[in-house]
Amino acid sequence: MKDRERKVNTFSEELFSLRSKMQEESPHDIIYVVQDGKFRFVHPHFAAVGKYREDEMLGKESLQFIHPDDRDAARRNAVKMLKGEITAPYEFRIIAKDGSVRWVQETIHPIVYRGKRAVQGDAMDVTAQKEAADRLRELEALQQSILDALPIAVIGMQNRRVDFANHAVEDVFGWKPQELVGQSSRVLYRNDEDFEKIGRDVYRVLKKQRTYKAEFPCQRKDGERIVCLLSASIVGETLRGKHIIATYEDITERKRAEEALAKSEKKLKEVLKIYRKKGA
Repeated sequence: MKDRERKVNTFSEELFSLRSKMQEESPHDIIYVVQDGKFRFVHPHFAAVGKYREDEMLGKESLQFIHPDDRDAARRNAVKMLKGEITAPYEFRIIAKDGSVRWVQETIHPIVYRGKRAVQGDAMDVTAQKEAADRLRELEALQQSILDALPIAVIGMQNRRVDFANHAVEDVFGWKPQELVGQSSRVLYRNDEDFEKIGRDVYRVLKKQRTYKAEFPCQRKDGERIVCLLSASIVGETLRGKHIIATYEDITERKRAEEALAKSEKKLKEVLKIYRKKGA
């Protein structure tokens, strides 16, 4: 029995030593050993994440370095992983020596370290990725806020299928944004003939230039016919992926007013013409 434990212990420590050497070549994955809740081994790269020296962490309770709000969740995930209930890495925040917050992604597994059961942690500093993801979400939220503030419908399409739409599409077309996403833009037009013609006109021009603007007949969800001023622009440098952003402004009332004005002017000219003839 002792020989078996000695072999397991030797194997575990050799494996641990090998993994430590690998860390010298790959500083992104960092390891440590926790035994009886305290750090027994801390790789320099792991200590550096929290801006500590190795000796400042050795012998200390591992949980004290975790952000207070994340300690319970980190403990629960660690227990689940040791039981084999989860395998995916989990994330938590640590408090660095200077008080700053760092994000760590961790996986753990049991080992034998110096003849006693212990836990080896494999961690990765994901602070930059988390900050980048947060920044991306902020930019996306800002972009969506700008789009939603516009009084005209803004629709993103690829191969004439809707990728996204702002809230104004409901005012212009009667469709809620979530209803349009995934649909063909055919639903915006009166018939197949108009749909095909508009597609040919728009994509033919966008193959040569970045933007295109024209008036087209469209249709609301309830079947009401409207006229829209369509402005389209390619996404990226070319139209290779047929990914475009299009805005639709309902100009139906404007067109009616223009037509009414044109009729009034025509009628006035006819009246003046008759009046002149009588005067002659």
